[in-house]
Amino acid sequence: HSFPTRRSSDLGTSSHAATVAGNFCGITSSVSPGVTELHAWLADDFAINLYNTNPLPSFAGSVQNHSWVGSFGSDSIDATLLRRLDFMINRDGVIASTPLNNGAAMSKLLANAYHGISAGLRSGNHPQTHTNLDVAGRMKPDLVVNESFTSFAGPAVASVATLLLDAIRPGFPDADDPRVVKAIMLSAASKQNLLSWKRTSTNRPYDEVFGAGELNVLNAYHILVAGRQTSSNSLFCPLQGWDKGSSSTSTPKRYFFTLPAARWGATVSATITWHRNIPNNYASSSLANLDLRLINAAGFITGSTVTESISSVDNVEHLFSRNLPPGEYALEVSAGTANVTYGIAWEVQLGMGPQMTLTRTGTQNVLALSQIDPLKTYTIESSDDLISWQSAATIRTADTTPATIATWQESITAGAKFYRLNWAP
Repeated sequence: HSFPTRRSSDLGTSSHAATVAGNFCGITSSVSPGVTELHAWLADDFAINLYNTNPLPSFAGSVQNHSWVGSFGSDSIDATLLRRLDFMINRDGVIASTPLNNGAAMSKLLANAYHGISAGLRSGNHPQTHTNLDVAGRMKPDLVVNESFTSFAGPAVASVATLLLDAIRPGFPDADDPRVVKAIMLSAASKQNLLSWKRTSTNRPYDEVFGAGELNVLNAYHILVAGRQTSSNSLFCPLQGWDKGSSSTSTPKRYFFTLPAARWGATVSATITWHRNIPNNYASSSLANLDLRLINAAGFITGSTVTESISSVDNVEHLFSRNLPPGEYALEVSAGTANVTYGIAWEVQLGMGPQMTLTRTGTQNVLALSQIDPLKTYTIESSDDLISWQSAATIRTADTTPATIATWQESITAGAKFYRLNWAP
């Protein structure tokens, strides 16, 4: 390690900044303790420098963390600062972690940025109203972290990005792009501790509170080292991978994969993200509209849509499904604008699908269900002869606390009894 390079006047020490730096690249509290170059700014100095300096400055370093919130007191000035930040990220290939503030109120800076990675808390103690500047209603946060304050969640995100860059350079140079790194981290986000995670509609790419899910460095690393997989209409991709692609208006870009017989997609996660276009005067911006779909396929011919993410305002689309049945599928990127560079990443974790185990205790048949979707409705059907089946019970696993297990029992006096599980995958 080396001491941070001070980019602002020395005004003393900050315990807040020290904890942030520890979560970013500390030896015991980060995943990137090998960092040897660290630059420290006062937040005011950074913001004023970014806003007032022309031409737009470059800042030393590949990953930025901004554990501060605020506003210039003018929506116009704040929006210009956000555009300058996004312009700098796109131009220099910088990854910026822009955590939300704590509590309910959404601050104007900097979590409203398009190109950054915004962090909230797994506890949900962050604003849940989403963006309030430069197009309101875009979904934030992107990720949540199991930390006490968002100031410490932000550097955790930055630390994972730093670890990924250490593997990317020079192992995976095509992934050295903030769009690709962001897509990898969002697809890697875990729902294991967030069983109530759900998208409210196809127009909303994230959960309203938890974003894409909980930061997961191991999943992200596995996606990265699976390697780049370019779109193709005649080749299968592995169950993990990423690409730096370019949109087409004539033919969607497709990434085909197969779930082998008797193996289910226990979890299926996929993300695309792209940048907005900002002119050199930073007076406005425009955003292309890209969509992401998971589609049934057979012999590289696409069929019905399983699920889709088709927001018209976000620069990210995210899909997540549980218990995808065996078969052939395609991830499809469609666009209304051609030649838009996007990052895409996906991860399929294999499983055996929902399971039902029967035990007999006296006159009670007890069914134990496992590996079920915590938000779906399941019907238990029973039969005496394997020919005629009747509905015995309906189980909605989200009626109380969402869970991937459930039990049910009924009294049996005599004779054979068979059970099966019915649900819509």
